[in-house]
Amino acid sequence: MGEIILVGSGWNSFLFRAEINSLVGYDKIIHPRLVTISNDSNINNLSNAALLDDILFNAKIINDYNISEKEISLLIHKWTENNLPKGSFAIRTRKIGEETISLSSSSIEKEAGELIVSRYNNVDLETPEHEIVVILAGLEDQAFHKNKSDISKPVIIWGLRKKLSNKNKFESRNPIERPFFKPVSLDARLARLMISLSHKPDWFPKIIIDPFCGTGGIAIEAIIQGIDILASDLDPVMVEGTHKNLVWSKGEGKHTVKKCSIDNIVQLWGRQEDCSFVFDPPYGRNSWKSDNGLDIFLQALKAAHSINPNGTICTMLPTVPEFMLEEKSDKYLVMGKKWEEIESLINSTGWIISLKYAIKVHRSLARLILVCHPSH
Repeated sequence: MGEIILVGSGWNSFLFRAEINSLVGYDKIIHPRLVTISNDSNINNLSNAALLDDILFNAKIINDYNISEKEISLLIHKWTENNLPKGSFAIRTRKIGEETISLSSSSIEKEAGELIVSRYNNVDLETPEHEIVVILAGLEDQAFHKNKSDISKPVIIWGLRKKLSNKNKFESRNPIERPFFKPVSLDARLARLMISLSHKPDWFPKIIIDPFCGTGGIAIEAIIQGIDILASDLDPVMVEGTHKNLVWSKGEGKHTVKKCSIDNIVQLWGRQEDCSFVFDPPYGRNSWKSDNGLDIFLQALKAAHSINPNGTICTMLPTVPEFMLEEKSDKYLVMGKKWEEIESLINSTGWIISLKYAIKVHRSLARLILVCHPSH
């Protein structure tokens, strides 16, 4: 059996790998957007991943990027002898990376297809039974990807596509499509990613708690996956709006939405097992300069520890785009304080940070994604 390769979206290669690591773990990085896993025993855990584009089985890896289209086609043909089942097929070739490999996708598809077609395998470009996916992975843009593990070399891979579920059609859940919308609504892909990051390969939450539910972005992505949601907000308009959006989403998970301040969240939900906390705390537009909201954030962490001290947390805090330069991040402001101070405050609530990563919002604001695990 060949490799199982996961192909990440171009949204953010580091966070793609972090998500896969939370859901199933991976064996090795062969390109910033390509990782391998050793077996398919947990493959269903990936059906709800936010940043996963493709799963390729029996994959072949070629590091010789000076190879010709004809040579690739011959290698693919040889590979199909042991890896392509009977039935119709199509070849899908795509290029990823900023500096793409100078090979013709259409030539590979045409030449390989002509070699493979037989009385057992006919070409069907519309509804094939099997899809051979060829990835021509070029260099990543190093000006954008600051993480050292994103330093890449070109690579060529192909394998049989495993069809993903349609639960990741984020366009259909765009905030403006929901019955209740506010400009502060969280993007569906980002909400889904945060839920994934609250998982562990050997532990999946059965309940998500969001004490600042807003318009319900995180809650929607939870119940669509079949995860129950306990959501609350201080604003009754948001509570009613979240309820409307959850009914509209037709998710399979159970949902409860209540008006509640963070002070009373422990009394509201009590002790919960198998739950994680995923939330985007309230903060102003210039909040990386101010500690407004810091007390509320710390209260949320303390409440999470009281409700389930064995759970996980995924949240976001405002910071400056310069935080993306990892080597100097300790000195940058997060909610009006240096990061080293914020980290110390988080640790004092019973949590340790297992992941931090800043994503740029605009020229003067970034969001710092944090994943926290129990300190015990």
